[in-house]
Amino acid sequence: MSTQLSQVPILLGTDAIMRRPEIIEKAATCKGLTVKRYREDREYSETEVIGTYKLDKGLLEALGKVGFTFEPGRKPPHDSMIYLTGNSNQRGQEVFESDCWAWKRTDTNHELTIYLRLSVSEKERGVVVVPQVWGNCSVGACHRPTINKLVVAIGGYATDAHPLLKEMAVDSYPTIHWSDIGLGGIKSVGTLFRELYGHNESVSRLADSNVSPFAPSPKQAGYNYFVVESYQPRLFEQWKNQLQEYKDRLR
Repeated sequence: MSTQLSQVPILLGTDAIMRRPEIIEKAATCKGLTVKRYREDREYSETEVIGTYKLDKGLLEALGKVGFTFEPGRKPPHDSMIYLTGNSNQRGQEVFESDCWAWKRTDTNHELTIYLRLSVSEKERGVVVVPQVWGNCSVGACHRPTINKLVVAIGGYATDAHPLLKEMAVDSYPTIHWSDIGLGGIKSVGTLFRELYGHNESVSRLADSNVSPFAPSPKQAGYNYFVVESYQPRLFEQWKNQLQEYKDRLR
């Protein structure tokens, strides 16, 4: 960790700054979810499984109403598998994305499991919830609209489905908003710096340089560190003082 980044809690207080994983963890706890791991490279967390669903007669009927079929493959080598297929229309797409989950025909227990990916979104002002579907299948779908259609159908069918699944729509995802987790008004360091100095090209270039006087650094802390609303005026004042001190040293 750089010197400037390490100064973040010292300058503003330990309760002023939150990182993405901390915000996601807080949102997960609020909704009764358990975070399995945080993917630093993808900037999202994955939860434990929140529901397991057998492809019994009732669920298959519910899925059939929205265009799914459950039947064996017709030609080799697919005839050795049985497929839950979303029958998606991907005409005109350069690459066809799988819209099915497949089991061996000898399998007698067909289950789907749902877990969630949670990611911070300043645009949505909260933590966005994106369901993922797997199970005890050999192959799973990756076509996002098909996955969404399946989750919406399960959310409408299963009485014990997690409330977040019941908020799903085919073309949108649930959001756990800042206000839901007591973080109304929280913003990233990068966003706050842009609000203060985004109109000033010379100061913005200085912030991106190796001689940046700003701590926390908008370049290094960027959009991974967030400042709670009550500390934002203090941060603005801190940056203004650091800029003035830098100018004074150049005289």
